[in-house]
Amino acid sequence: MRAPLGTAFNRKHLFPALLAIALCACNLYATPIHTGEKIMSELTTTMQPICFGRLVIEIPSMAKIEGGWDQTIDGTKIVSLDTPSPNRKSFDTKVAQRERQLKLSPHDTDGVLFKKGIRLTPDSELFVYRKDKSDNLIYQLDTMFWRPKYEYMFHSRTADEYLAEDIDGMSQLVKSFIPMPTTDLMSIPPGLCIEHGVLSGSNFRGESVALAGLINEYPGVAFSFQTESTSKPPEEPRMIARIERSFGMGDNIGKEITAATKFLRKGKRTLNGQPGEEIVAVMTIDGETSIEANAEFYGEPNSLDKPDIYVSLSDQTHDDNTHKPYSKNLTEKEFLALWDALLNGIKPRPKNQWGADSIKK
Repeated sequence: MRAPLGTAFNRKHLFPALLAIALCACNLYATPIHTGEKIMSELTTTMQPICFGRLVIEIPSMAKIEGGWDQTIDGTKIVSLDTPSPNRKSFDTKVAQRERQLKLSPHDTDGVLFKKGIRLTPDSELFVYRKDKSDNLIYQLDTMFWRPKYEYMFHSRTADEYLAEDIDGMSQLVKSFIPMPTTDLMSIPPGLCIEHGVLSGSNFRGESVALAGLINEYPGVAFSFQTESTSKPPEEPRMIARIERSFGMGDNIGKEITAATKFLRKGKRTLNGQPGEEIVAVMTIDGETSIEANAEFYGEPNSLDKPDIYVSLSDQTHDDNTHKPYSKNLTEKEFLALWDALLNGIKPRPKNQWGADSIKK
């Protein structure tokens, strides 16, 4: 079984960390020029568009999203539950059980953890409570939200002086939710696409949306996308320089990784006018090979339609734990074709019957 994206691989499979040494020592590798050659595979023949954040992405039709989406808006994390309540009555029972639980949980100074419950909409309940007995300054805000076929938890935390303001902010966020009416991009209303829905609103705010995916037919392949709105210019150092400066492993390991690594790409890349960088590298140690691609594209401060964009793709020939070989892997050309298809599939939202998905700055 391969490790999920974002977790630590062993030293044979963790490219982001291993490249820290390889990149600083391997400047002899020239950055390849994109020739425009199109290598088609079964993965890139049919791509599926998905409304993702303020953008559209494309993933292979045979791919599946693993573990759901990760979405945070102005500090409020939104989780889509895997097993939603089957009906309104079941949801109301769950809400009542949660309220009872909080009211029966003691607090050292406030009596109980529960402070209050607020019905935001007919389908949502906000609970304000302490996290634990020692948490005297921070309130937790949890909103349980149900719609037919879907159920969400909205979570944030706040200090006493901001409590009223943040309750109002969460209320507005919950009320802005629109269930995803269709997969037809031309019929999706303007706003931020999250898992199973859209959050309306065009004033600038902190928005972060991420997802990761796997492909059953290629068990070593995994990919991820993330977008983040930003109020600041791109941080320095940028990706390649950051990797080069962040290593701290010994010389012997560094020499081993340098000898085992081949760079297919390393340099600047532009996406829809946004500047960025990409790294694609292959490493083979003890007969086990990993290919890792990473890209960052830098957005515009205080703009929702040009967020920072992070993309990754990896393929490995062997299982991390058992070290048994996988039955099917991509060739280098197929890997690069899929990588280019993932990047080239990232586009602005199309115009629809509501007009342009305009953004206020």
